[in-house]
Amino acid sequence: MQMKLNTVLVAAATVALVVTGYKEMNRKPQVHAVNDNACTPQAIKGIDNITERAIQSSRCAQRGK
Repeated sequence: MQMKLNTVLVAAATVALVVTGYKEMNRKPQVHAVNDNACTPQAIKGIDNITERAIQSSRCAQRGK
């Protein structure tokens, strides 16, 4: 029973990763403003695309230097 549950969980995680990867490969990141309002943690967390969120976080970190 435990083996079957593990197999189902691994299969579900694999499907989720494949779907997320496919969506990210076919999407071009949009440029977001880099200012005080756009660099708050809430604003960065509000970006739904993981690539855009990473780019924005990096740009905001560079702005603070």
